[in-house]
Amino acid sequence: MVNLQKLAFTVTEAAQAAHVSRPTIYRWMRMGGFPVARIGGCTRIPAEAFKKWIEEQAGVQE
Repeated sequence: MVNLQKLAFTVTEAAQAAHVSRPTIYRWMRMGGFPVARIGGCTRIPAEAFKKWIEEQAGVQE
């Protein structure tokens, strides 16, 4: 069995991961510095960059 870690989220998946609404994700997407990739007609949020962005917004220091 192959264990694949998700590389990017859809807007719905990102909202679920962050425990926020889809409109909140869309609002964040309009903010400078929010990680978003548009590939063809698809919008994806890179998982690692999203995690890092959330930590930065929360003031988490590594």
